[in-house]
Amino acid sequence: MSQTEAKSDSDNVRVTIRCRPLSDKEKESKCQVVVKINRLRGEVTIGHQRGRGSSNTAEKTFTFDVVFDMDTAQTEVYNETARPIVESVLEGYNGTIFAYGQTGTGKTYTMAGAPGTPELSGIIPNSFAHIFGHIAKCEGEVNFLVRVSYLQIYNEDVCDLLGKNPTAKLEVKERPDVGVYVKGLSTFIVKSPAEMDKLMAKGNRSRKNNLCFLKFWYSEIKFQGRELP
Repeated sequence: MSQTEAKSDSDNVRVTIRCRPLSDKEKESKCQVVVKINRLRGEVTIGHQRGRGSSNTAEKTFTFDVVFDMDTAQTEVYNETARPIVESVLEGYNGTIFAYGQTGTGKTYTMAGAPGTPELSGIIPNSFAHIFGHIAKCEGEVNFLVRVSYLQIYNEDVCDLLGKNPTAKLEVKERPDVGVYVKGLSTFIVKSPAEMDKLMAKGNRSRKNNLCFLKFWYSEIKFQGRELP
């Protein structure tokens, strides 16, 4: 049974840790790996020498919902962490995938992946393919509407990365009928993963290295009755 299947469906927030491999620069500097991953137990153990030349190692272990080691493939990360969330979205629930970490820890690689290399696709492009794959498999008289927005939060300012002026500051509002929303945020209807990729690429050209949210709405419209002659 996978770690995802072993978790309760009632979990609202889950924390996943991914440990990246050493970079070329770190290897040239003779850096050592001090992290141990136990995927079965969901544990990350960090160890360091107590003093220069000392053989004694101090270790601390932390437990998370899911942990991934340096050799974990992109598809495995998606299937274990993001796929259940996207499946819930397709069933009508809200879902958020939030990547957090210092610069250089691998957030962009995990979320976006390597463009042009399908096996290295990250969570975002895999979710695009997942959504439209689900739509393609549906049968019956059903129409689907998928809408996309892309916003950035930088120094507590909210900007629309797909808007005519990506530096304009937008306001966060709340209404009883829709809840919390961003006033003036542009929304685009998309019909394929390729169209979603183009919008993401457009937004990336306007973004700064800070907190960004790619939002999409999925709605299903079922038609009942028979066609009139």
